[in-house]
Amino acid sequence: MPSTATLASKLVPIAARLAAGIKVDRKKIEEIAGPSMAQVAIEVLERVIPWIVTTRNGLLRCGLCGKGPFTRRGLYLHLIRVHNADIRYMIEDELERMIKVMHTYGSWKLNLK
Repeated sequence: MPSTATLASKLVPIAARLAAGIKVDRKKIEEIAGPSMAQVAIEVLERVIPWIVTTRNGLLRCGLCGKGPFTRRGLYLHLIRVHNADIRYMIEDELERMIKVMHTYGSWKLNLK
């Protein structure tokens, strides 16, 4: 299993794609996180993405800086180029928090599917 920092940096492009509304295959997440951590990685992404993107009047806007409106591709590129480190830190913090909860209480506390 990769460290949380390594895993978080590898999940940034996936988070940006999902936030922009671009489809990502679950197998890609399993390749990055490994089969045992794939569900945890998906849960982390689901918790982080609402903070990354907002929609106003049906238009995509960056949830971190408020810029926009963007097309899907434009939002993806903006997130990767401008907020790469921000997203990585958000994912890393959430990963560490979830792993701590799993270690302390067990995975049943997370309601993983």
